[in-house]
Amino acid sequence: MNIQAYIESGILEEYVLGTVSPQEKQEVECMSHIYPEIKEELLRTESALEEYALKHQTPPPASLKESLFAKMNFDSAQETEDTNIDETKAEANEPTPVISTIRPVVQDEPRVIDNVFNTAETREVTPFWAKLAIAASVLLAIFAGWSATQMSKLKQDNEEMASKVGTMEKEFGYAQSLASLYRNPEYKTVHLAGLEKSPQSSVSAFWHTATNQVLLDIQNLPKPPAGKQYQLWSIVDNKPVDMGTIDNEFSGRVLKMKNTKPGAVAFAITLEKEGGNPTPTMEEMYVMGKVV
Repeated sequence: MNIQAYIESGILEEYVLGTVSPQEKQEVECMSHIYPEIKEELLRTESALEEYALKHQTPPPASLKESLFAKMNFDSAQETEDTNIDETKAEANEPTPVISTIRPVVQDEPRVIDNVFNTAETREVTPFWAKLAIAASVLLAIFAGWSATQMSKLKQDNEEMASKVGTMEKEFGYAQSLASLYRNPEYKTVHLAGLEKSPQSSVSAFWHTATNQVLLDIQNLPKPPAGKQYQLWSIVDNKPVDMGTIDNEFSGRVLKMKNTKPGAVAFAITLEKEGGNPTPTMEEMYVMGKVV
């Protein structure tokens, strides 16, 4: 198994963010137990994302709680409740009017006692603790909404962080591969300089003389136009040998080409039709380098 390719696939970052499927989660946990390199990378990614989250966390505004309670006048509600209770008690203690058997006593403003009971039955008094509970629930709902917004922002930041970490890991792997090739005495480094067609172009070829394997590192080549593709050639016995077309996404990668024949004295790159040509188009040669 290619452990490095598995690490660079981005599945470890998705695992830490919790965006993988249950099957992928089980796979990552299994692989981390089997391969120490994957476990070490997983722990490092978790630590990096946690550090980033702590560094960018945003506390709730200090004025949130005060502004909510300022809108709720609990003292006024308590006074209204006490006043209603006192009025009910006062009306309940009002003496019953005296009714004469000879003739009724006419009063200027007769009081109907039944109204007292009707009012008491329809009046609904909300306890102070209930009002406080409602206020607390409103505060909790607002705080939960604010927290959800912050969590969404944090998740977005984490995804951006994971993308940056993945890019950095690829760049680091590319630099390591190049350093290893330059230091390896089994590879012969051939510098392909820009020709009149493209003087600013620059490419390095790494030729393993024992196996004739050839790797390419393209530092600078113009982007090929639509329908065109670069093609690598080696010169053996004064004849060009096709070594395959070059992937158009060549930036920041070490490309593996076809093996050359023994005795190569030079390498060159031409611009050909997409899919390549059996023979090079000499007027479209961009770079060339001699084996020394």
